[in-house]
Amino acid sequence: MRTSIDWQNDATNKAPEERATVADLRLFIQDRNVTQHLLDGRVGDHVTVALYGLAHGLAHDWWTIFGARDRTFSLTRYRTGYLLPDIQFRFDGAAFDISANQKFYENPDLRFFGGPSEVMTRDSAEQCLSNFIEDILARLSAEGVADTSAALRWDRVLSSRRSDEARFCEAAGALGLDPYQIADEAAAFIEGAEHLFRDEALIEFVSGAGNVDKSRLLHWVEESVGTRDGHQRLPDLRPIIDSLQQGNPTLHNDRPWSLGYRKARAMRQILGLGQRYQFGSFLDLADKFGAGPRFDLAPKIDGIHALRCEHEDGTYVHLRGHGNSLGAPATHLFALARAIGDAACFPAPESAPINGLHDACRQAAGRAFAAEFLAPIDEIKSMLTDKRDTASIADAFGVSTMVIDRQIGNQDRIAQAAS
Repeated sequence: MRTSIDWQNDATNKAPEERATVADLRLFIQDRNVTQHLLDGRVGDHVTVALYGLAHGLAHDWWTIFGARDRTFSLTRYRTGYLLPDIQFRFDGAAFDISANQKFYENPDLRFFGGPSEVMTRDSAEQCLSNFIEDILARLSAEGVADTSAALRWDRVLSSRRSDEARFCEAAGALGLDPYQIADEAAAFIEGAEHLFRDEALIEFVSGAGNVDKSRLLHWVEESVGTRDGHQRLPDLRPIIDSLQQGNPTLHNDRPWSLGYRKARAMRQILGLGQRYQFGSFLDLADKFGAGPRFDLAPKIDGIHALRCEHEDGTYVHLRGHGNSLGAPATHLFALARAIGDAACFPAPESAPINGLHDACRQAAGRAFAAEFLAPIDEIKSMLTDKRDTASIADAFGVSTMVIDRQIGNQDRIAQAAS
């Protein structure tokens, strides 16, 4: 994504911040001008707006933009009466997705065209947004408008980004909170989580805990990390992953789904499992990694499905119990496969949560791994050829029908990952 800003020097806006930052703005995604629009039957190639609101909004929401998972932001969020295209962006912890969506306004009747999308690395997205904010702040300074709230906020963000508090700020953003005005209870939760997780695992744990009892969840994780009785240990998983990593390393700029699908296929090969092999239960799956009959479920808790822990004697997976409900067996099996997938896709020895997030890189990779590992698409296609429906196929593999439907819908992606 890139921008083109042509400043206007004759603006008459009342507020000095707006008056100094009126400009003709063009935004480009994949070199397509997404500020192009149709107004009264005529095509325009730019919008004239006061850019101060954009700088202020992006600076204020910086930590939420890069901390939140499963959340989409739109440039229209920051418009202050001006008409802006619906440029949507979200960050999954590894890649920054940007897309232009068609947008209609009335009075005046104006339509922005949609279509192009782009994927950027975190570094590229940070640089792009930083440059945009700083261009606007530089214009304010040149026009003699100093010490604005946007400038003060941006200085604070830059100071945090250069310090050890950056991860705390991002974790606060994961909860949708302002790290500079955060309640003691929320701060204590984040600080406790920092002792258990690091980097993306920390952000995904915090982001997935937004609507649950955080103190109970944190206590459950602390208790689980300290449990070493062998009932959650998979003693053979670490050697298998070491072998997997040697023959199937992570590729540069791997998308999470690609990484998960590829690692799942390689894992089945290492274990000598044919396409038709089906796991009877989570105990059957745990047994493949040396757990034996002692492997057991952990107490029920909201906010997490499983917890992966690494200790000197191997990998532990604390699998949240779901009682005796009808869907519990499939839920337990899929959650354990996701935890194994997290270890396969992110082999560094560390603790990591398995939770309900979707647009989060570790969770997405683990889901893709679990789906292909438990229900290989090639065997699903063979069963469909034999006139079996998705409910029957799901029962055979011990997973939900949603898993089968998504495998079928993602078959082109799976083939692409394996190629």
